[in-house]
Amino acid sequence: MSSVNGVILLGATTVSSAGLLRVAECIFVGSTKFLSSALLYFSGSVALEGGAQWRVEGNSVAVASVLNIPYSWQKIQLSGSGTTVALAHNRQVDSRMRLFKVLLANTIVEPPARFVVGCNLQGDEEVSYDDVFPEEVVVFRCGTCNEDAACYMPGTESVDRSSCTCSCKDGWHGASCLPLRCLTRLCCPQRREP
Repeated sequence: MSSVNGVILLGATTVSSAGLLRVAECIFVGSTKFLSSALLYFSGSVALEGGAQWRVEGNSVAVASVLNIPYSWQKIQLSGSGTTVALAHNRQVDSRMRLFKVLLANTIVEPPARFVVGCNLQGDEEVSYDDVFPEEVVVFRCGTCNEDAACYMPGTESVDRSSCTCSCKDGWHGASCLPLRCLTRLCCPQRREP
């Protein structure tokens, strides 16, 4: 995909009742002509509640950010049990831009909701999350297993932390225990090493 922005969330967006918003396994070029070029661009706010999941994982961007939330009035607000945001295993090839353009004030996490971030790379180096996300955000490093990043927890029976694999409940599918059956190459993530 090549454009200024890949996915744009317009206005106020709400994901609820165990809903799933997923941007995964994309290759996005972006544009050097625009400083706001991003795979996922907010032009409003998003609220996740009631067990909703937002997963941005396994993406590769060139001259773009993975996530851009440009203004302080735009928010990511999480609330409710099982509600999770996971930003994991993304790679930025060209490090001229920040991988995540987010202000600390943009992110509001109301426990028991969870926001997990980890194993995101600029080139071959893992990025620092200092001054990007608030302290409520759980950070994990490459080579470690984070259950919320590895598995869609509403559909997960158990997690083998040594191999970072998910065992799904009946009716849930794929390596991450998603709520839908799909062809592996089209939409279900492949098992990746922690």
